[in-house]
Amino acid sequence: MIKLPRAMALACGAAAAFALLTSCTGAPERPAETSDGTAEVAGAPLPQDVPMQPPPEVERDLVKTASMTIVVADPSAAADKATGIVDAAKGRVDRRTDDAGSTTGRAGTTVTLRVPAADLDKAMRELKALGTVERVEVTTDDVTAQRVDLDARITALRTSVDRLLAIMRDARDPDALIKAEDALSERQAELDSLRAQREALGDSIQYSTVDVSFVADAIGGPAPKEYRGFTGAVERGWDAMVSVARHLVLLFGLLLPWLAVVAVAGGIGYGVIRLVGARRP
Repeated sequence: MIKLPRAMALACGAAAAFALLTSCTGAPERPAETSDGTAEVAGAPLPQDVPMQPPPEVERDLVKTASMTIVVADPSAAADKATGIVDAAKGRVDRRTDDAGSTTGRAGTTVTLRVPAADLDKAMRELKALGTVERVEVTTDDVTAQRVDLDARITALRTSVDRLLAIMRDARDPDALIKAEDALSERQAELDSLRAQREALGDSIQYSTVDVSFVADAIGGPAPKEYRGFTGAVERGWDAMVSVARHLVLLFGLLLPWLAVVAVAGGIGYGVIRLVGARRP
């Protein structure tokens, strides 16, 4: 009867010890949160998501072209001033055409200017100051994809040419050497063509094209005078008389060759008539 309570006491002690051990080690430790919201276990912060870096921006290649029509008193002199503006901007003049108005009835000068793209706006402001602007048009084309494609194709062809040169250098078979030479000629021609296209594209990117048409502010020349008052009426009458006399002189010069032919024909006819009349009885 004495051993039974002792056994029960031992069993109760073992149960209490087991319950205490379980309460200390059974529940896992919960991660703690830091002040910035990040979780940490055993004092070490958990790894966070790394933000995606934006792709690097590709420099855009733009081709700018402009066209202008400017009314001036003297188109030729205005074109000379435009040339000076382009020279100051370290540009160039690609083309110039002077028209005295014989075909259109209005004198004018057309120039094609190449201006550094960075100085296009400044050059256009200076050109507009030369006269009265009738029309202005500016277009911008993005040729980035074309430039990237040309550069990639040129790089690939250079690599191909270098490989063919290596094959030709190490070739021992005449047939293989001939085939490599033919392929090299073809690739080299294509490479030269692409290089020319790339150079032209680069020039279009670096230098903007400006087509400027300088036209006289009246058909055939400057605007007519403005006549005012009695003196203006007298001046207008005098100018009209001078204009009529000038046109009569021009008309006489136009008819002079015909008058000479008519005079010669009339003299021959008169001589024939006299000759026929003298032979009659």
